[in-house]
Amino acid sequence: MSQIELNTAIENAFQLCAAKSWELFDAWYERLHNVQMIGNVEHIEVIESEHNETNLNLMLQGVMPSA
Repeated sequence: MSQIELNTAIENAFQLCAAKSWELFDAWYERLHNVQMIGNVEHIEVIESEHNETNLNLMLQGVMPSA
């Protein structure tokens, strides 16, 4: 699976996570993104190394990410 296909599949998996639980969605969002507040502005950076098939499969299964 190419990185573009994987990123698209992960974005779709986020929708499934949100439909199951906002807690599940938030946990995966925090695992796959670096979010920083600088003043009143939120800066979000994708953690590319976490965008992999293992995490995609766990998201699709509705499993919470490891700490």
